[in-house]
Formats: sequence, structure tokens, C-alpha cells
Amino acid sequence: MMGTNKSNKPKQVTWFNGCGGRIGIVVGASGEHAYIGTALRHDEDADVEHILQYGAKFPLEAALLLPVSKRYSAAEADGMHIPETESF
Repeated sequence: MMGTNKSNKPKQVTWFNGCGGRIGIVVGASGEHAYIGTALRHDEDADVEHILQYGAKFPLEAALLLPVSKRYSAAEADGMHIPETESF
């Protein structure tokens, strides 16, 4: 079973084109880490939700130095459907 991260809302995302697909680094509204993962869906916001929930931890300080592809307002983040999960 795939472990999940603590429930969080997105603050910003940085997208890179990597070998074989797009890679996203998502900074949450709270927490000590950013999260990195690949784009698996055809909807950018759905990819951001998935990376927040299942992505690998990424150093927050490094993520904040990257160019921002999209910033999320509080209203946008609240409209996302990120399920409450238990952290492993």
C-alpha cells in the first residue's frame, strides 16, 4: 500500500519537463517539506493534489528558491478535494 502525506493545501507549484514527463514540486500552505512527483493526470490541479498526497519529501528551502509556475490563493486551495489522510 502506498503511504500518504499529511493533509495539506497547495501554496505554489513549480513544473519541470523531465525525461519521460512533467515533474512537479509542490509547496503546501503548512508543513516542513515540499513534495515532488510526476504528472500522471491530464489536469494540472489534480496532479498537484496527487503530489501533495503521495509525493516524496523535498527540501522546503530549496523549493522556495525555484521559479513558481502557479500560486494558489486560499480560495483556490480550499476548493481542491484533498482527502484527510493519516501520515506514515
